[in-house]
Amino acid sequence: MKPGEKTRGGGSPVGRILEAATDEFATNGYFGARTQAIADAAGINKAMLHYYFRSKENLYTQVIKVAFRKILGQVAMAWLEKGSLESRLKNVVDSYIDNYQQNPGFLKIILREFVDGGHRFREAFRELKEGESLPSGMTPSDLVSSVAKELHLELPEAVHLIINLIGMCAISFISPLLLDSILDFNVQDLDNYLKGRRASIKAMLLAYVATLTAHPEEG
Repeated sequence: MKPGEKTRGGGSPVGRILEAATDEFATNGYFGARTQAIADAAGINKAMLHYYFRSKENLYTQVIKVAFRKILGQVAMAWLEKGSLESRLKNVVDSYIDNYQQNPGFLKIILREFVDGGHRFREAFRELKEGESLPSGMTPSDLVSSVAKELHLELPEAVHLIINLIGMCAISFISPLLLDSILDFNVQDLDNYLKGRRASIKAMLLAYVATLTAHPEEG
């Protein structure tokens, strides 16, 4: 372990490994990550890491799977809770941004994974769909179907709605670099910037839903 690095105290070995692995994969990518560094940060030996996760690839897949299970579970619960459509859509936006804000390393992992072709991302989702359901009892496909049914949308329309939502939330964490590089706009207060992004995303999302559900009569 390098001077100044800290091990993670408390929690189960599996939890410490996943936390350390998220940081390592986010910083160095899949190919640059070292299992020894993960073991050191988790406060265990390398043999124990392999006992729990068997391989670096399986550990990487589990990091993605566990993080997405948490995010999708919270999003599904926000969608299913009682309240108006407007309040529930706003809560879904908050749920996505809260998760990305609390787990910045995970978003870096996903971006790197897409650049690398997404093979392990697909494997993580295959396991997620074949294994236990989300905390809400829904699968990702169930969630899309629920949105389509409640808003009286065709399935492709519901998919575009959800992709727009996810994309706008994710780009909120990438856009400060783009703004600084392209527009010379420096985001000095990220929390305040994200507060503005939340409001903007909610307004655009609700306006988009209004156009989808209006179904004007053709003349």
